[in-house]
Amino acid sequence: MLSFLFPPICPLCAKELLDKGEHICKSCSKKQIFIKEPTCYSCGKPMKNHEKEYCSDCRQHPKNFERGMGLCIYQKPVTNSLAAIKYKNERKFAKYYLEEIQKRKYRDLLQLKIDVIIPVPIHRKKRRKRGFNQAEIFANGIAEMLNKPMYTKIVERIHDTKPQKQLNPGERKSNLKKAFRGNLKEYQRAGMPKRVLLVDDIYTTGSTAEAVTVALKQLGIREVYVFCIAIGKGFS
Repeated sequence: MLSFLFPPICPLCAKELLDKGEHICKSCSKKQIFIKEPTCYSCGKPMKNHEKEYCSDCRQHPKNFERGMGLCIYQKPVTNSLAAIKYKNERKFAKYYLEEIQKRKYRDLLQLKIDVIIPVPIHRKKRRKRGFNQAEIFANGIAEMLNKPMYTKIVERIHDTKPQKQLNPGERKSNLKKAFRGNLKEYQRAGMPKRVLLVDDIYTTGSTAEAVTVALKQLGIREVYVFCIAIGKGFS
């Protein structure tokens, strides 16, 4: 009865699933949404050139975090799906991504031997308006997967900046300058971890991950690894 009133829908495009055994619709299953090699060894962006280890962005602007990884390519239908999670609180869509992380990225994440998991924070104004932080949804799922603690207060967003998607790459960096601040008391309360997995929903230019990494390393954290659900395409 419930399946009749609320038929299962595709977590990527939100269309009704006609086959009960499907996890995603046939149309979305034909699309290449998952990241495959070669990828940038630094940020994890998919690349076309097998001969180069780093994308052009990471060659020109080396990152402070140790390594980035992602699950999907940031393009439709993933963009629409993540927007539904972020702005409409469609948490059932997040379940699909976490299941795919378990299947495709569990071993890679386990090999990092991280101490704690930290979601990229949002400003308190956005949290009050939205009611949740989408990065926390994914970070919590990964924390349960790896049996590691998640901490949400080790780093704080102290400035409510303009949305990154409205800015060019140069503006994104300056927009996030001093937007994040580490919390020493919370860091000490967490046992002063040294290896951290930073989790976010989307990685494009990497400005957010960079800004948070700087704040974390100022506390004394030695290694920061970044995992995002979707990553924009790189350049050979």
